[in-house]
Amino acid sequence: MHQSDKNSEDSISWFLEEKQFETIREAHEWVYSGAYNEIGYLFDGYKTKDSKLAYALLFELVRLNTFHGHRQDVYCDQEYLAGSMIYKVWVKNKAYDFPK
Repeated sequence: MHQSDKNSEDSISWFLEEKQFETIREAHEWVYSGAYNEIGYLFDGYKTKDSKLAYALLFELVRLNTFHGHRQDVYCDQEYLAGSMIYKVWVKNKAYDFPK
């Protein structure tokens, strides 16, 4: 499910994930095969009720910043809506110049 969040100043394009997993390993495999490859390209942010999914995505995005010359600013937050905790991970692309 894809939704554009007009409340934010930068108009982040969110992906709303409905899946939930029992283990961090399952969550990591799910994120690594899908959202990790699309965030920053097809959408800017990821919302989920599963903290394991948010953690796995955040981990992989921060890890990616250590491998490549193009880095993304990675953010995370949580909000309580309609009786549920919603975990959010999003990126803003920025090319950093590495020191010479």
